[in-house]
Amino acid sequence: MSFSSPLRVLTLFSWALLATAAQAQSFTLSPAVVPLKGDFGQSTTQTLTLRNDSDMPMSFALEARDVVVRDGQREFVEAGKLPESVAASAVFTPNRIDVPAHSNASVSVLLTLPSNMRTRAVAAYFRSLTPVMQNGRPALFSLGALFTFTMSERIEITHETLQIDPPSNSKTLRLHSTLLNSGDEPVVPAGMAVLIDSHGRMVGKAAFAPKRLLPGEKGVLEANYPGELPAGTYRVVSTLDAAGRAYSLNGSVVVP
Repeated sequence: MSFSSPLRVLTLFSWALLATAAQAQSFTLSPAVVPLKGDFGQSTTQTLTLRNDSDMPMSFALEARDVVVRDGQREFVEAGKLPESVAASAVFTPNRIDVPAHSNASVSVLLTLPSNMRTRAVAAYFRSLTPVMQNGRPALFSLGALFTFTMSERIEITHETLQIDPPSNSKTLRLHSTLLNSGDEPVVPAGMAVLIDSHGRMVGKAAFAPKRLLPGEKGVLEANYPGELPAGTYRVVSTLDAAGRAYSLNGSVVVP
């Protein structure tokens, strides 16, 4: 898509915070993510609601894009550009909305899954038609909701060695590992790490923040332990869960 100068385009997912000369203006799209399960050839209808907490009425056009993963990263492809485009099937009702200030508006989106689809995600965009001020310049922006599709049980992740950054005067203990969704379906790995001291006693826990990964996508799963740790050596025993499949990540750290 293109817009004439001097407008800028800002793309955001699930929320936007745009500063104006008067005050902060916010827009919220919910749900931000819609995980779905089904079969090829099925159709689904979902409702998306946009909240306008700004002081000005806004207008939005609706469009969909396929989400693909290339070199481990997401890319958003114009509807119809892929051979089996899910985005090309999108029907928005209505396909344009006007949202008064401090009010809501909802649209429904109908998606039909091709019989031999390869992608597993679609982004539904609310593309603004009303310029807002961003850093003193008029700008257009888009808010998007992500639809993911699970079509089989072929779920798998691979992970690198657990990295442990010891705490310091300015940082808490950080645990992190790079994950790859090596299966065929979307997955949201999460988990818990347990810290064990040299006497075999559990001294604390740290939760890994969930990370949504599309097939072929890479991401870093991380956890932070906010508590204080006395000097010593600690074992870290971690268990990750990915759609019911368990993975272990273990290591050790010396706290000076």
